[in-house]
Amino acid sequence: MLDRYKKKGGFYQLLQLLETSPATKREQFLGLIGGESPAWEEALRKRILTITRVYSWDGQYLVEIFSRVQPLTLANALHGNPQEQVDSLLSCLPPISKRKITDMMAESAPTPAEKSTCISKMLSEVRGFVSQGIIRLEKVDPELHIPENIEELLSVNAFSTPTFDLSETAAKSDTKPNIVGDSDPAAQQENEFLKRKVNQLAAEVNALKHENSVLKDKLSQIKKIA
Repeated sequence: MLDRYKKKGGFYQLLQLLETSPATKREQFLGLIGGESPAWEEALRKRILTITRVYSWDGQYLVEIFSRVQPLTLANALHGNPQEQVDSLLSCLPPISKRKITDMMAESAPTPAEKSTCISKMLSEVRGFVSQGIIRLEKVDPELHIPENIEELLSVNAFSTPTFDLSETAAKSDTKPNIVGDSDPAAQQENEFLKRKVNQLAAEVNALKHENSVLKDKLSQIKKIA
C-alpha cells in the first residue's frame, strides 16, 4: 500500500486521504500502514489535523482561519459546543464578527451530518491555508509540521539498525545488594555475547527488509513490462 506514496509529496497525499476518511475507515487504513511500516503509521498519526487540535491554537492564528472561512460553515461547526468554549474561541474576532456568528448559531439547527460536513470543510480549508503559507505549522503547531523530505527520512528510519545499551540495566544493578556471581567474569562474558547476538540479529532483520524492498521494486517493474 505504501509503495505509491513513497515518492516526494506522497506522505501529504496519504495524510489528506486519512483526514477526509471516516474515523472507522481511517483506523483501518492506519492498521494496514502500521503492518507495513510502524514509522509511517506513527508519523501520520502525529500529523492528522483535527478540529480539536485547531481549536487549541492561539487566538492570533484562529482569527486568520475564522475570518477566512464562510460564517455559516463556522457557525455550524461550532453549533452544540459548550458555550464557554464558543465564547473563548470567538474572542479572537472583532465584536461585530463575533455577534454575526453567534446570531447564526442561534438561528441554525444543523443535523449531526451537516455539522460533521462543516467541520471537514473547515479542516480542508485550514490545510489550504497551510499550503498558501497563511498558517505556518512550524510556528503554530510544530508537531504537525511536515518536513519537505519526510518520505526520505521515513525510509532511512525504516532501515536504521537499533542499538541496545545495557548501561541502564547496569546502573540499576548497582543499586541492588551484592549478589554472589554479579561480578563473575563468566557472567560478564555471557552478557557481552548476548549483546552482540542481539545486534547481529537486528542487522540481519534490516538486511532482509532491504532485500524485500528491492525484490518488491523488481516485481513492480516486471509487472509494468508485462
